[in-house]
Amino acid sequence: MNDSKKPPLSPYRWVILAIVWLAMSSAIAAQFQVAALAYQIIPAFKLTSGQYGIVLTAPMLAGVIFSFAAGALADRWGVKRIVAVGFVFSIAGAFFRYVAHDFLELFVLMFLAGLCPGFLNANVAKLLGAWFPKEHMGTATGIYFSANGVGMSVALATTAMFPTTKSAFITAGLVMLAVWVLWLLFIKPKPEGAPDVPVMPVSKYIGVAARSKNIWLVGAALMLYMGSSMSFSGFLPNALHDLRGFSPEEAGFMTSLITFGTIFGSILGPILSSRIGKMKPFLATVAVLGAIAGYLAWTAPQGVGLLVLLACFGIMLGMSAPLLLAFPMLLPEIGPVYAGSAGGITGTLQVIGAVCIPSFIIAPLAGRNYDLFFILGSLCLFMVGIVALLLPELGAKSRAEAVADFAEIL
Repeated sequence: MNDSKKPPLSPYRWVILAIVWLAMSSAIAAQFQVAALAYQIIPAFKLTSGQYGIVLTAPMLAGVIFSFAAGALADRWGVKRIVAVGFVFSIAGAFFRYVAHDFLELFVLMFLAGLCPGFLNANVAKLLGAWFPKEHMGTATGIYFSANGVGMSVALATTAMFPTTKSAFITAGLVMLAVWVLWLLFIKPKPEGAPDVPVMPVSKYIGVAARSKNIWLVGAALMLYMGSSMSFSGFLPNALHDLRGFSPEEAGFMTSLITFGTIFGSILGPILSSRIGKMKPFLATVAVLGAIAGYLAWTAPQGVGLLVLLACFGIMLGMSAPLLLAFPMLLPEIGPVYAGSAGGITGTLQVIGAVCIPSFIIAPLAGRNYDLFFILGSLCLFMVGIVALLLPELGAKSRAEAVADFAEIL
């Protein structure tokens, strides 16, 4: 198709992206209020360290259980409807946490709070892919991914300022309610005049997505990515405090450099990848460099070098994720028709990596040996680079070459 025949880009795509960003950032902020209020919540609910960990990861468990179904149902019924339903449960979970009396009630409410981000992660490639051209998908998913870091940072920075946990939880629920209203009013499934995707049985969507080896490779890369990311963000503060002698405040600040680096990297990565025109070598390179930076940060002495390495690790993490999230829409065998089901598969594996790799694989293998722990955490990111080399090349140069070859055939 000639460029002259392409429909003009709708400026409304930025409205879609803004609301998607607000939905994710508000949901993540609500979740991480628990981390900011741990010093109050743990004694108030008489939680053991294991129970607190379960409460903190309960929203991710919702993603493990429901991402696959959410993606398949969105292919059939539309992203707007499916995410809106998940949003309702998340609002209720976030808002009513203040009425919880024990561990079980708090766990259930935190689980419900995770439905919105779980549903959204599974379907974001499908929704953004309907509004953004392929050459802009990396940038769009990069902006979207920055919502995770911003939501987390906002929660950690502001939650302690509330006079009570009740006021903090109610505020989070009301903010999510306002974003939900924006979702209902302004989210549109596709630009006006764009063709409708074919309607098929849910089993058809799932079958096509599940038969794509590339989707499983992307899912494996996201699983390893989250295993590495959560290993550092979840365990580094305690390791710096216990083994390196940093105060809790210093350890928290140093770990926050990873988060801020991730925000910056999620914007910068797609831009650099687009300029280079190749996704595979870029993704592999930043994953390997990130793995090296992560381990060197753990072994570095206190000083500016440590801070720089932590920030570099975060930047490399941020560069990797948006490119992986964009893959379902870019794959020829998936595209907009099957992106929901494909996103459900990759989203499920992504959350499994976040929940299982640090706690059930790396921690038992390493024990109290933090050197081994962060070697394994860095190795996960290194393996993302290896998996990336097995994926097809979908960068801008390759897509242009494919179009040129097709034109020659015609």
